[in-house]
Amino acid sequence: MEYTQFTPNPRKNKHLTLTERVKIELMLKDGKTPYAIAKDLERPINTILNEIRRGTVDEIKAGKPLRLYT
Repeated sequence: MEYTQFTPNPRKNKHLTLTERVKIELMLKDGKTPYAIAKDLERPINTILNEIRRGTVDEIKAGKPLRLYT
């Protein structure tokens, strides 16, 4: 028996490119929802949500907290 990590459906596109990350940033600034971004980039919604969660930072501007995706 030789089952050397055989997977019938190999995973593709495991990483987002820099271009996709910039598109996500611009679309979020335009007010698009994560679902719309996922459809536009042809990526799973969880990938987009994880990227937004990973790239969001809290900043304080003029004494007010602000959440930004950078």
